[in-house]
Amino acid sequence: MDPGERSRRAAERLLRLLPRFQRWAAIAVQAGRAGQDLSLRQLAVLYLVREGTVFPSELARQLRISPAVVTGLLDRLEQRGYLGRLADPSDRRRLRLALTDAGLEASLNVERMLSRDIAARLERASISQREALEQSLDLLALVVDDLEQDSPRLGPVAVEDEDLWDAPELCAKATRPVTTAG
Repeated sequence: MDPGERSRRAAERLLRLLPRFQRWAAIAVQAGRAGQDLSLRQLAVLYLVREGTVFPSELARQLRISPAVVTGLLDRLEQRGYLGRLADPSDRRRLRLALTDAGLEASLNVERMLSRDIAARLERASISQREALEQSLDLLALVVDDLEQDSPRLGPVAVEDEDLWDAPELCAKATRPVTTAG
């Protein structure tokens, strides 16, 4: 098999694997209750703020939702003590988002739970397989960095199934596949 064909096949395999991984993560978060009483969309907001998204307009763009929906999400998260809206020191008309300690902890709990589940499965692989995976992940990170440089900044593709986003209890009962934007 020529190198171009091998790269094309690897890319196609990765694109088929990502939606399955995203579906597993969404269902695992809700089934494991790592997000406490938070919906997937609320958890996505906490994650994005933790990763550096500081303005509500950025959240709307990254999650591909309307500013009105973002306002409702932020209202609920703020009322529950997960985040705060602060005046932007460089432009007092804008609000900056900041996680509270509770918001940071909720976001990190989800990441830790998913990481534990994945690590437990990876422990079944041989050392050489795990080393090969680490090398592959390094390569994938470089590829993603390169793709991001050549693409408009839209943010991560979000789960599109509104029921799973907005109702935490439904995710554990989901029997149909979660679709992703594509």
